[in-house]
Amino acid sequence: MSYVPTIAYPYEPKSEVDLYLPQAHMRKWNLQAPTLTVQFGSKQVRARVSGMERSRRALIRPAVAQELHLPTGVPILAKYKADQQTLVFGPYVGILVSTYNAQYPQYPFGPLTSFFNEAADICRRRGGIVCAFRLQDVNWDAGIVRGLVKRGGVWKQKVLPLPQCIYNRLVSRQRERSEQMTQWIERCKDASIPFFNEQFLNKWDVHAALESKEAAAPYLPAMVRYQSQEDLRQMLASHRTVYAKPANGSMGRGIIRLRRMENGYQVARPGGLKKTFSTLQGLHQYLSKQTKGKAYLLQQGLTLIGLQNRPSDFRVLVQKDRKGEWAVTSMVARLGQNRIVSNISRGGSMLSPLQALRLCGPWLGGTKPSPETLKAIALKLSVLLEDGLPGHYAEFGVDLGVDVRGHVWLLEVNSKPSKAANTIPLPEGVEEPPRRARPSVLRMLDYSAFVCGFPRAAKPKPAAKKNRRR
Repeated sequence: MSYVPTIAYPYEPKSEVDLYLPQAHMRKWNLQAPTLTVQFGSKQVRARVSGMERSRRALIRPAVAQELHLPTGVPILAKYKADQQTLVFGPYVGILVSTYNAQYPQYPFGPLTSFFNEAADICRRRGGIVCAFRLQDVNWDAGIVRGLVKRGGVWKQKVLPLPQCIYNRLVSRQRERSEQMTQWIERCKDASIPFFNEQFLNKWDVHAALESKEAAAPYLPAMVRYQSQEDLRQMLASHRTVYAKPANGSMGRGIIRLRRMENGYQVARPGGLKKTFSTLQGLHQYLSKQTKGKAYLLQQGLTLIGLQNRPSDFRVLVQKDRKGEWAVTSMVARLGQNRIVSNISRGGSMLSPLQALRLCGPWLGGTKPSPETLKAIALKLSVLLEDGLPGHYAEFGVDLGVDVRGHVWLLEVNSKPSKAANTIPLPEGVEEPPRRARPSVLRMLDYSAFVCGFPRAAKPKPAAKKNRRR
């Protein structure tokens, strides 16, 4: 089932032939049948096929291309399934988004437009189609989607078939938990459309999924659901510092630090707000009002390394690769603006992991982990988490903390890691090099091509230079 690059051009033949293919391709596939099935996304048509010499392109009858909703004049890949006598064009990657503004064709996705531009441009260079669409853009009965496709440097609305795979980039947790979305995912499964990064992760679900895994246990801080004053009492009796976190929170929002003092309890929030309570009951009453009935968790406080009272953590991006296997794509260290959270979105800053491990402290003994150790732990936890969770996932943002004795802890896992173009600041006087495609975009497209049935081959390694005798 090897594939070949091609470009399909509309052509109105004078014969009954619907599709002309290069003879080289037909010989490669041993294609002899005069009629076969042609497929793009969810659409299929029967077509009469013939060969032509000295060409790398395909010529397709406009009526056939229209029935397939196949974009013409763009690089794409083609493969032949001999057992089904079917010619398939692809890869065709759908990206599900919450919203876009088609009235701004050069900037329809706001700050995330650069990410979508990269994905579309890389896919075009490799051969393939990227289409961004919303839930309401899909007509399941007709088997079509009206989404945005990049052509000529701008994003234009176009009607296409249902995609060969869908990458979920919805940003609304409420929308994702809706009955509409549940039915939508079921329809994807019924249509055999891989739908990955199925939903936002709940912190408790992550903890519960890993808690049963013996290999993950050493990295998990103690955690309980905050449901009563007794939960609070037990956690603060066992740990001097406890963090109250929203189970469905992200970007450090809603986190409250609780600390047991000699004469009571202290509450601290990002921004410097602090309160003290003389009794546990008073603390519980305050927290009950602050959480407003939302699901909250109590997590063991950790004495993490940091710099100038700013906590540090390590965000490791772990994604599935061109073979469908988990691999570490990137890692960055983050310094918080305050002592409570280190998220970039909350005013934190970035530096390289090696810099962080050298500069941050204090170190009170134990073994200082290396960046390679942190990557290996994030990779291990991603594999274990996928095994313990229902659903289809292809990327995790794994947040790790390192305590003052060198122990590595799992702080959080995000199934929708940011696609903002954040980079580590360059030293003063160093010019920024020309921007290359982000490895995270390349790997997302590698995995998408894999699940679409067009797996990318590994790049050949450069031949080793032979030693020359002088």
